[in-house]
Amino acid sequence: MKTSHKGNSYRTERVASLIKRCVAVIIETELSDPRIHGVSVVDAEVSRDLKFATVYVYIDGDDESVLAALASSSGFIRKRFAEQNKDMRVVPNFKFAIDKSQSYYEHIDAVIKGLHNDENNG
Repeated sequence: MKTSHKGNSYRTERVASLIKRCVAVIIETELSDPRIHGVSVVDAEVSRDLKFATVYVYIDGDDESVLAALASSSGFIRKRFAEQNKDMRVVPNFKFAIDKSQSYYEHIDAVIKGLHNDENNG
C-alpha cells in the first residue's frame, strides 16, 4: 500500500486513511459532474507537512476525462473535507492520480492464464 512508505509517521498514515475514507464518500455522494462515474478511491498519500495529498483512484472508463473532472472538483472536495474535519489544523490540497495496481494485477493474471493455457496445449 502506498500509505506505508518507509519513514512515514503514524500521523501521516492516519491522515491518509481519513482522506481516503472521506474523499471516497464525497465523490460518491456529493459530486454531480456526470463525467465522474465508476471512480473508486484506492489509496491516499500525504506529504510529511500534511499540506499535499495524492488520492489514488481506479477509474472504470475514460481516465483523462475523469481525472480532469476530479481536478476541477478538488477545491470543492477540499472544502467539504475541511468542513467534516474541523479539528485538523492543516487541510491538504488534493491531487488525483490513477492507481496503476489494478491494471498491473490484471496484466499479471493474463500472463499467468496464458502460461497455464500454453501448458495445457503443449
